[in-house]
Amino acid sequence: MDNIKAIFFDADDTIINHKQCEREALLYLFDKIDENYKEEYQSIFRPLDRKLWDSAAHNLSPVSKKDIPEYRFEVFFKQINLAYNDYKKANELFQDGLAKTVALIENAYDIIEYLYYKNYQLYVVTNGLVKLQKPRIINSEISKYISDMIVSEEVNSSKPNPKIFNVLLEKIKLKSDEVIMIGDSLEKDIKGAQSANIKAIWYNPKHEKNNTDISPDYQITSLMELKEIL
Repeated sequence: MDNIKAIFFDADDTIINHKQCEREALLYLFDKIDENYKEEYQSIFRPLDRKLWDSAAHNLSPVSKKDIPEYRFEVFFKQINLAYNDYKKANELFQDGLAKTVALIENAYDIIEYLYYKNYQLYVVTNGLVKLQKPRIINSEISKYISDMIVSEEVNSSKPNPKIFNVLLEKIKLKSDEVIMIGDSLEKDIKGAQSANIKAIWYNPKHEKNNTDISPDYQITSLMELKEIL
């Protein structure tokens, strides 16, 4: 790995604790609309939200990607019997809360600090919206170690499309064999990076089985294991 000069990190569920951020965003939403929040709400919202984004459908009916942000709250509120029906406002409040929340994955700060002082250039490559993703990195304690961040919205291309990786490579003037990608998603992070001829490390803290034909170059279950690779 002597030729590696830079490390690309995915954001959510790799260095950012998305579950905690999501909970804080739901708390913020319910507080702003003056409704009581129950802890079980996240266990309803989280799989609903993920399934909508992954399938672009609900109950076998297609849902446009542009409609999902509001539609998810229409479905969610009906499931929890909440009468509030300004779904546009609900989504705006949720996104505001998400952008305000800073929560790191366990050991994220320690490993990023370690890699920074090992003279690696550190970058974040993530899908999503700029207004949601960038504040959570910029306002976190790791921001001082991150050289730059690219969000799919900026380049109109999401992982696993290799375009997002190639845009960043061109920007930082490095070759694909001089960087390595670390992410929790086999499909988005590992396949995407390898499609751009970038080596990839699968962060798999839940010890999930790989039932795909995607073969990561390395696999770790703790971020601190990166010390053994880099």
